[in-house]
Amino acid sequence: MMTIVSENVLLENSKCSESFYLKTLRWLIALFIIASPLSPFVANTTIYLWIPLVFFDYQYIRSFRAVSKAVLLCVFIWLSMCFLFFRYDLALKSFVLILGVSYLVKVGTPITNKVYCCMLISIVWCVIQFIAYQINPSYSAAIGPGSISKFFWGEFATMTFTNQYTLFLFPRMSGLSREAGFFASLLIISFMIRTRDNKLNFIEKSLFLLGYLFSLSKSSITLVLFFILYPMRKLLRKVPVIVTFIGFIVIFVSLAQFLNIGAPSYFMVNDSIAHRLSASYLMLHMNIGNLLYGCNTEYNCIVDYQPLVGYLTDQGLIPAVGLSGLIMDMGLLGFVGVIFAFLILKLDSYDVAIVAIFTATVSFFTVDSFIILTYFYIITNHKGKNNFE
Repeated sequence: MMTIVSENVLLENSKCSESFYLKTLRWLIALFIIASPLSPFVANTTIYLWIPLVFFDYQYIRSFRAVSKAVLLCVFIWLSMCFLFFRYDLALKSFVLILGVSYLVKVGTPITNKVYCCMLISIVWCVIQFIAYQINPSYSAAIGPGSISKFFWGEFATMTFTNQYTLFLFPRMSGLSREAGFFASLLIISFMIRTRDNKLNFIEKSLFLLGYLFSLSKSSITLVLFFILYPMRKLLRKVPVIVTFIGFIVIFVSLAQFLNIGAPSYFMVNDSIAHRLSASYLMLHMNIGNLLYGCNTEYNCIVDYQPLVGYLTDQGLIPAVGLSGLIMDMGLLGFVGVIFAFLILKLDSYDVAIVAIFTATVSFFTVDSFIILTYFYIITNHKGKNNFE
């Protein structure tokens, strides 16, 4: 079946000359990008195995002989801000994200088609997990992300969440991702990229549909939002980027204040919504200095007692998520820096909206495949206009 599914992919790949070494290397990179449970967890950090491997791709390394000045300027300014604000953690995460996106952009079809094939394999694995669940839930858990990572890495298994409970219609499966929500987001952005660049055959469409149904979660609404935004993209592109950024912040902050998500009576009952809007609520309780340059990793920048912070951190959740989370992490200066980068790189308000919906549940700096592919998507929307290659 996978031969039929990837027929167009293989034909397209055949046009690109690759040595056996490069082909093998890129298949490994693609697999490790999609399957995060295959990477180890050391010193409270997931060591993504694709990161060192990209430096062995000599064609990618050679491509840096010519780099857009706009890209260099944005990278330099952003990393400098991270160091000036003593957010070395964000500097490292930003570097990894830049590395992943630049690798996909510069290598192009020879890697993106392999990533797509690995995504299809992950969807097939999701379907197998669902079938196993119908027989016995323990069988499905045995081939879930936690078991996969423990099989390869034992005590160094990466953090996963085999949350195979029913939220909408069906129990949620995670494929080769670390958890169902991340798989749903990865599936959606993969679908967006593939349908933009290629026509899907019947089997591909069927796999995406099954993968979507068998991973239904709150993140799945992203696809609905995309179907609303996509027909409006030409209109959105006429709206100034700064207006869209500020508009999203105002909407999220207003909603968080209206719901009063900082009240224990709310977040104890609606923890998922509270987490998604936490930054939008807490940023109004930051002291002036931190509002300018951001909080530290302990989030002790809040001027009054906010039990929401402790409630989230005790569950291993960070309050700095979404666009408002960018302000919590890097302050208004960092927020302005991101707007500046969008303007320099000639990104538009449609791109802002896409980033906003995909980072609604995670940090702007989350190092995961669906975030890397999201940034890849908005950049390649403008291929040929901004000299990214």
